[in-house]
Amino acid sequence: MGVVIASVGPFRVFVSPFGPVLSTDSEVLISKISEEFRKEAKRAGAFLAQLSFPNSEEASPQFDAHLLPLASLSDAFKESKKGSIFKYVTGISGFRAVSLFPKAKQAYELVRENYKPATRRDVNKSARMSHELRFARQAEDIKTAYALIELNAETQGYAVRSWADFGQTLISMIQKGCCFMPCCWNEGELKGTLMVFDVGKKLHYIMGATLREEKDLMVGHFLQDQVIQIGIRKGYDFYDISMGGSTGVVRFKEGFGGDVVRLSEPRYWVLKPIQFSIFRKLLPFVQKNKSKIAGILSKLK
Repeated sequence: MGVVIASVGPFRVFVSPFGPVLSTDSEVLISKISEEFRKEAKRAGAFLAQLSFPNSEEASPQFDAHLLPLASLSDAFKESKKGSIFKYVTGISGFRAVSLFPKAKQAYELVRENYKPATRRDVNKSARMSHELRFARQAEDIKTAYALIELNAETQGYAVRSWADFGQTLISMIQKGCCFMPCCWNEGELKGTLMVFDVGKKLHYIMGATLREEKDLMVGHFLQDQVIQIGIRKGYDFYDISMGGSTGVVRFKEGFGGDVVRLSEPRYWVLKPIQFSIFRKLLPFVQKNKSKIAGILSKLK
């Protein structure tokens, strides 16, 4: 289970975006882990502990091995309330799970059958573009790949963590093998990259970017199809190509097929009621003045 500690002054929040991830038959540990999670939050001085359990009230049986059974969570949920109180550390709300047919001999062909015709055509087209697949493993290569993500975010008008804030964490995750960044190169130039988490014998697409050019080299199709092939070679059950995004992005993801699995809402524990009450009262003001407050906080660092 990964944890993020977010704090401003005396206000500290302890958040796990997704967890715990357990091996099969280890569900007996869920309550103990939940208890330790709350204890650690108290030791960290947090007024709120929020945990997104990997469970679903509507998933089909094929995903059971990757989700915690609801029946085993009653003790883990003790004294908790349902809801996402702290929305600034995003938890996984669900999967768009592209099945990888791990026991099939012709797994890739079966996956491709689930591609929409236009997507299958564009994947075929991308294979004729002389792309080269590389992985960003060294610190400088990771920084270069992430710079493309920052550039894409800036030009498309959305926010991502800066390299200064996130770079060392990303390098560490890649070195530990829980994350990888496949990159598409063409004619000696970086054209696109993805950030993919390798967790619990499945792959999760987190974010990515492609270089915007006049000629469409189908870089996104190339990279996503390559990640799917990686998942097949690993013998994994599915690739979570992720949910959400603009209309165009959602349409692009839907082209690769997949089943939508919506996860249950997070659970939270109030550890310091007075601070929690102040936080709830200040939240509307903070939301209306985010840019001003961010500027003030940056000067205080």
